[in-house]
Amino acid sequence: MVSIILNHLQWYPNGLDWVAFRGSLFVSAAEGFFFISGIVLGIIRGRKLIDVPFKKAALLLINRGVLLYVISVVLMLIFTVIGWMFMDNPGLKAGIRPMSESFGDIITGALSLNYIYGWADFLRLYGVFLIASPFALLLLRKNKWPILLAINIGFWALFPYAKEYTEHSTELLMILSWQLIFFGGMTLGFYWDILAKKWTKLTTLTKRRILFPILATAIVTLFANLTLVAITALPGTDAAKGLELFLAEFFNKEALSPLRILLFGLWFTLGFYIFSRYEDRIVKALGWILLPFGQNSLYVYILHAIILFFAHLIIAPETSGNIIINAVGSVAVIGLILLAVKKKFLFKIIPR
Repeated sequence: MVSIILNHLQWYPNGLDWVAFRGSLFVSAAEGFFFISGIVLGIIRGRKLIDVPFKKAALLLINRGVLLYVISVVLMLIFTVIGWMFMDNPGLKAGIRPMSESFGDIITGALSLNYIYGWADFLRLYGVFLIASPFALLLLRKNKWPILLAINIGFWALFPYAKEYTEHSTELLMILSWQLIFFGGMTLGFYWDILAKKWTKLTTLTKRRILFPILATAIVTLFANLTLVAITALPGTDAAKGLELFLAEFFNKEALSPLRILLFGLWFTLGFYIFSRYEDRIVKALGWILLPFGQNSLYVYILHAIILFFAHLIIAPETSGNIIINAVGSVAVIGLILLAVKKKFLFKIIPR
């Protein structure tokens, strides 16, 4: 969540560039947000409710999904109306519908997910995925995960065809591609305890033989991507920038390309290994912010969307080259969100 906030703020340089690397890596924090959300859903609403009637578990998922869908639509409409008051402001987020368009058409576009505006755009995906998750849960309860996986891959594979034969933008079509990572996480979460027990039964040597090549590849690819990003930030590096643009085509975010999925899998495994192994030290050093943000991730995401919208009207993204102003502003935004979490500000209204 900290990485997502800094990426969306785009107040660089701010001294915290290393946290999110300005969102310029071939994999973003957003994938982790969806994947972990799916894992938690599979554990909490899947495996832990295995003895609860399916109808009750399904209603919990649908109600949550509808709530997030409604919130995403309401936020889009509010951002649009407020945005009309600041049409000449350079910090106004792009993509707003013109004032000449009828409000009825804008409402219809928002409800049908054909109109996306604001910094909470991923909320619509999360809401739709939750509404569809009872079907996935039913298959998982019947141990039909291969069927679920085949369906997920099928929808994911439709993305390039939908892009070619429809008029929807790639951002709108992310509902086809990003469901793969969400429901993949849900499936993993549903079988988490079973897989964990099987893992613990493996010998130390077997674990090393499995982990070593994965972690080594993850470290090498991460270091290579970081090096490329660092080089392209320097002046007179047109060749490196050209290479970055060329490679970016193979790691398309909207399509969630195969190489991006593979790279995410490697880096997620590396991150999970590090956090699992050094959990106590990490919690001791950074638990004061990571735990509140992680335990209230939806609240943080929604609140950050509201704060960022207005913050950009004061300082437009990528316009301030003053590292002190950028650092103070970035820390202030993160601190304000952390304070809101600590004070439980609007906890009864904003989902957590």
